[in-house]
Amino acid sequence: MGSPPSAERHRSISESEGTCGAGYSSPVTFSDSEDGESGQPERLSVPLRVRRALGRIRRSFALDTYDIFARLVTAEHREFECPAEYQFAWGTEEDIERCEPYHTELNELDRALGVERLRLGHRVVVGFSGETPVFTMWMNPRNLNVPGEIKRKLGPHQAFIYKAYTSPDHRGKGLYKIGMRFVLTFMASQGQTELVGYAHVKKSVSRKGLATLEFTTKGRYYSLHAPGWQHTVVSAELARNFPVSVLRSGSLPV
Repeated sequence: MGSPPSAERHRSISESEGTCGAGYSSPVTFSDSEDGESGQPERLSVPLRVRRALGRIRRSFALDTYDIFARLVTAEHREFECPAEYQFAWGTEEDIERCEPYHTELNELDRALGVERLRLGHRVVVGFSGETPVFTMWMNPRNLNVPGEIKRKLGPHQAFIYKAYTSPDHRGKGLYKIGMRFVLTFMASQGQTELVGYAHVKKSVSRKGLATLEFTTKGRYYSLHAPGWQHTVVSAELARNFPVSVLRSGSLPV
C-alpha cells in the first residue's frame, strides 16, 4: 500500500550528495506540490543560509570560567590529625601503580602519567583505607598549571594542588579536607606560606571545600574553546597575583 500524499514534503540534500560546479554544492530542497509535480528544486535564501551557518559556528564554541584560590599557611598547620580508620601519606610510584580506577579515577594511562609526574618533582597525597588507596590529590611545586588552559609560575613559598578525587565508597568522610590539611602541614614544615587551588564556577562541591578551609579568590580566567582551538583570557587580578606566564613544553602537563 502506498503512503498517503502530503501537501508539502521536503527532503534536504547535503553538500556531499549533489554538486554545483567543481567541488561545491548549493543547498537545495525538493518539494512535492499539490498538483502532482515533484522534483522542483527550491534554493534556500541567502539570509537563511547565513543564519544557519552562524548558528553552527556559535554552537561549536564553549566558554568555561574558573577561579583561582589561595590559602595562607600558618603556625596552626604544623599539627596534623587523621581519623584512625584512614592513613595519609605522600604516594610512591608503587602506590600509584596499584591505584584502582573505581577508588581513585586513575586508569592505566593516568597511572603512567602520574608516575612521570612524580619523577618530575610533583607529589601526590594518598589516603588509604587499610591497604587500599581511596583518596588522591596532586601537588605541583613549580607552576599553577591547568593543562591546555593556563600555566603561571609559582614562587618558592607557594604550591598548587589539583586533581583531587575521593572513592565513591568513602565520600562524606571529610577526606578532601584531611588531604588539604596534610598538604598544609607539610608546607608549614618547609617554611612555605601559600597554597593555591582552582575550581570551575559550576563546581559547587570543590568551591565549598575550598571555602570551608578559608581559601580566598586570587583572580579568574576564561577559557574559550572550539574543535581544534583554545584561547585563555586572565583577569587583571590573576595577572597581578601570578605575573609570570610559562611556555608549555612537551605533552606532559607539568
